[in-house]
Formats: sequence, C-alpha cells, structure tokens
Amino acid sequence: MSKTKTKRARRELKRDGARKIAAHQRKVAKASTTLSSSAKAPAKKQKPAAQPIHAAMQASQRAPVPYSAYDHILLVGEGDFSFTRSLVFEHGCANVTATSYDSEAEVRAKYPAFESVHDEIAELSPPVPLFHDVDATKLSSYKHLRCNRGEDDDGEDGWDVIAFMFPHTGGLSTDVNRQVRANQALLVSFFKSCLETSTPKQRLHILASQAHKKHPSPLRRRSQFLRMSGRIIVTLFEGEPYTLWNIRDLARHAGLKVAESWRFDWEQYPGYKHVRTLGSLEGGGAWKGEDRNARTYVFEKIPLVADSDEEKELQQQTGGRKDKPRQRNGVRRERERSDSASGD
Repeated sequence: MSKTKTKRARRELKRDGARKIAAHQRKVAKASTTLSSSAKAPAKKQKPAAQPIHAAMQASQRAPVPYSAYDHILLVGEGDFSFTRSLVFEHGCANVTATSYDSEAEVRAKYPAFESVHDEIAELSPPVPLFHDVDATKLSSYKHLRCNRGEDDDGEDGWDVIAFMFPHTGGLSTDVNRQVRANQALLVSFFKSCLETSTPKQRLHILASQAHKKHPSPLRRRSQFLRMSGRIIVTLFEGEPYTLWNIRDLARHAGLKVAESWRFDWEQYPGYKHVRTLGSLEGGGAWKGEDRNARTYVFEKIPLVADSDEEKELQQQTGGRKDKPRQRNGVRRERERSDSASGD
C-alpha cells in the first residue's frame, strides 16, 4: 500500500472511531431519557394534545446544524469547552481543534465544569487538540493552529469553519458606548486575523496572489488560514447592547460575505452551557445564558477586493517587475554592440 493510501486509511479509521463514539454517547443519553420518562408515566392514558404536533412542526423548521462530521473546525474563545464536547460527542465532528483565551490554570479556576469535560475529551482516540493562551485577534500568527489537511481534499489547506461562541471582552467598563466599541474592535480584529488581512502588507500579498491565480504555476499554493469559501460562525445574544455592535456591517467591512443568520437553538447542542467571560459566579449568578434568545451569524470568505490605493500599489509592483528585465536586456544589447565595434 502506498504512503498516501496508508494516510488516507488512517484518517478514515479515526473518523469512524469518532462517529462510533458519538453514536454510543447518543444511544446512552437516549436510553437514560427513556427510563426517566417511563418512570414518570401517568397511570391513566390521556388523549394526545395538539402541542406535540406544534412542537414537531417547530422541530422541522429548525435551522440545520452548520457543523458536519468531516469539517475541519477551529473553536475560538471557549470557556469550559462544553461546546467542544457537544460537537464531538453529539454531532460526531471528527476534526475539531478548540482554544481558550485563558491559560489552562485560569480555565480550571474559573470554570469548575471543565474538569469533567476535559476528562471525557481526553479519553477519545485520537484526542481533541485543546490549546490555551490563544488570542482570537491574532489567530493566524499561531503556527500550531494552521490546518494542514495533507491529502484529505483537493490540496487546498485551511480551516472549513472558525467559530466564536458569544465573544465578549468582559466587564471592562460600565459605560455602554465604551463596551460597544471594545467588542466591535474585538470582532473586527478577529475577522481580519482569520482572513490574514490585519496589516496593509498582508492585504497586498493576498491581492497579488489572487491576481496570479489565473496563471498556472508549478509552485506550491499559498497556505491559507481559512480556506476560500470557508465560514466564520459567530453567535451573540439578541437585543441591546449586542445589536449595537452591528456585526453584519463589521464583517462586510472586513471583506466577508454575510451568508445567513438564524435563531440559535440551545437544544441542538446537548450538554452545552453558556459561561461568563469573568468565570462562574457563586450561586450561579442572576441569569443563565440558556434562558436567553441568541442568534447565529454565518459569514463566508470571498476573494479580496482592492481599493484604489491598493490597485495603484499593485500596478506599480507589476510595472516595476516588468520594466527591470527589459532594461537589463537593453543594457546587454548596448554592451554587445560596443564590444563588436571595438573588435572590428
């Protein structure tokens, strides 16, 4: 068997293992639910009410879960990693990498539930990579977070999905306007880092690469952090102050396409619980995130569009490269002519 086929077979085994584990977990959860419901069953049979039909209709209208088993998924800003656990065990996602802004010691101190979640994830084979001390505004600068797909697909690397659940800077200020500006800056920097456009130099480099794509080259393709047509998924609570962030406009200005949005369904992610940026509060706090309405936004990576200044810069770069060889050739011809004249 060739090396490529061996790698491919190995990946298939890993994926099958992850799917079997997820199926087993769902089976156990279903069995426990059936036992608890049968124990509480009423003695007399009652006529079915109209509510189950309405509930079934609502279930059929639910938005699809935007994470597939084969997607290469990067989770950013995780708290107790319960969302990571839900994707892996409940949805069978086999290629998940999860990160937190806090150090591992801080995560353990702030979120008591992390211990059990970590133990469950650690038992998987292969284990789910967990990284700490990761700044969402500098994602593409971390070499260990690059998605190397190998011979998985068409040779184009990069993440399929980068997700940020309930991004928030924390209680930096009691002033609403300052909080809004701080969280807008967080989102913009996050978007630009995913697209690798945090600096003008990075933008020009990508624009130049896009311009040269029309001409086939034997050289290796440029590595991408988020692959073309890859998705960035962000979930926020509904209502103010979150609506003041204008996340759609921020994404458009960063160069993303606003694909779609829908009401976030907590029930689709069993075991996932929202946790605060500042950590768990004694007594559980005044409210739970699961009791609030939230919305999921999906943005798509598309080719960058150069502005007028960038177009001029690109033209100068292209013109400079073309002119230099011509000038060298002209100098060579003049030298050849002078040499032949002196030889006569």
